[in-house]
Amino acid sequence: MALPGFRFRVRSIRVAEFSMLAFLALAMGLPLLFLLVGSFNLATPGKAAVYGLDNWVRAFSDPGTISALWMGFLLSVVRLIPAMILSVLVAWLIARTDMPGGRTIESLCWIAYFIPDFPLTLAWILLLDPNFGFLNALAKGLPFIHGPIFNPYSFWGIVWVHTSTGGIWFKVMLLAPVFRRLGASLEEAARVAGASTATMLRRITLPVLSPMILAVSVLSFIRGLQSFNTELLLGTPAGIYVYSTRVYDYLQREPRAYGEATALGSVFLLVLAALLFFYWKYLSGGKKFTVVTGQGYSTLRVTLGKWRYLALGGCLIYVAVMIVMPLLFLVIGSFMRRYGFFHIASPFTLSHWKSLFTDPIFFVALKNSLIIATVTALGGIFLYSAAAYLLVSRRSVTAPWLESFCWIPHVLPGILLSLGVLWLFLSTPLRTVLYGTVWGIALALILADSPVTTQAFKAGFLQLGSDLEEAARVSGASWRATYRRILLPLLAPIAAAVGLMNFGNALTSISAPVLLYSHQSRPLAILLLEYSFTGELERGAALGLLITLIIGAMMIVGRKLGLQLSGSD
Repeated sequence: MALPGFRFRVRSIRVAEFSMLAFLALAMGLPLLFLLVGSFNLATPGKAAVYGLDNWVRAFSDPGTISALWMGFLLSVVRLIPAMILSVLVAWLIARTDMPGGRTIESLCWIAYFIPDFPLTLAWILLLDPNFGFLNALAKGLPFIHGPIFNPYSFWGIVWVHTSTGGIWFKVMLLAPVFRRLGASLEEAARVAGASTATMLRRITLPVLSPMILAVSVLSFIRGLQSFNTELLLGTPAGIYVYSTRVYDYLQREPRAYGEATALGSVFLLVLAALLFFYWKYLSGGKKFTVVTGQGYSTLRVTLGKWRYLALGGCLIYVAVMIVMPLLFLVIGSFMRRYGFFHIASPFTLSHWKSLFTDPIFFVALKNSLIIATVTALGGIFLYSAAAYLLVSRRSVTAPWLESFCWIPHVLPGILLSLGVLWLFLSTPLRTVLYGTVWGIALALILADSPVTTQAFKAGFLQLGSDLEEAARVSGASWRATYRRILLPLLAPIAAAVGLMNFGNALTSISAPVLLYSHQSRPLAILLLEYSFTGELERGAALGLLITLIIGAMMIVGRKLGLQLSGSD
């Protein structure tokens, strides 16, 4: 016979499940619904709807629309191929060979991943600009060079800068642990059969790990399609548009072309959904890829011999060129009297830093950013830890729906999420409460963090034994008390990690708040964008460096906090 307390607890979980499902359906589904419906709405948001196909006709009769879609795919493919080759190679060197300093290289990849991309883009402008770029100035000193040889405002310039800001960092972070878990028997059998290292890598390691490599490739391709910051800063001056900057361009016109922007966004959303469908269909095709067996992990690393230090040198040179050099010139640029002009009298000054710290707009933006980032981090922790708990609960009847809603932002790029939330705000009474406020921006960023944060907490809950909840239930604790006093403290290291990650992302995000901010709610990232567009590159470099330092400090604090919460020394 079931105890009354147990029945009450089950009812409480059911109430929590359906409450969470209702909230996510509204929070995730409504922006998507307003985005799709809005593409057929000929009226501006907030006015009586008039439906028709004119938005689609105007958007796709514009040659620039098709060109932007094609350019987005082309840029994503061109930068993905060399990046994946390098990422697989570096991950293999770190995890499966005797290359010295592998852990250091992996740590540098983590550090590089959290460096904001917009400040790095400003640094590459200082290095590569055709008029004042430092590398072009050096090249002009050569007798056979008669003009600039580098140009960041071009297709290949955008690809190169993406290689620095995105590059291999994210991919290596995901692939290195998978290479470490490769079963011992596979490599040992290949060695016994006399296979060379290159043959073993080509015919065994890569095919066995192909699902994860494909997953990282698809995720990286989608992230490339979602890219906004670099294309906006480098592509716009050259007339190079991708779909995200095209959407932004539609919404900067007077009057704003909401319908055309929404139609373009809806098409792109359908394309992303189709890509994910074929990817999931491939993984569910009955293929088996066992990489971890009862025989244990491989402890014998591939011996590189005389190549081991050459491999380490190549990795260090890549990090130095792609991260250290642009960061160094970002520091230099923040102190320059005129950005990029090294040969004028007294080229360096502190005036840009002084003007930044005496600008009241900066302090308002700093306060806005800290509020937005804090609300985003805390809101994501509490909301998605509860969602993850319900997803792993054996009594959950809504798990498939919850999981689906949590994954929606994965196929909704930042600019489209911003556009969907904008339609939601302007077409409902939320306009008077959230539009143009820090709370509306924080809400959009919390929604954007759903996939990663939920999956992180879900993995943590799956590692906890069911006896913890059973002991709490026997002691008479409610499920809320169990969750608050037992489960959540045990997941504190994960909470700290995802909280700091979401805090940093909120601090540097541009695509999510770019359509939602007002002059009163402008965050630091948008202020940096405005400095770049108004030609104040010196002050932009100073602000970009300051944001980078804040992120660096957050990483150090997060590292120490994570060690304390996990009980490590």
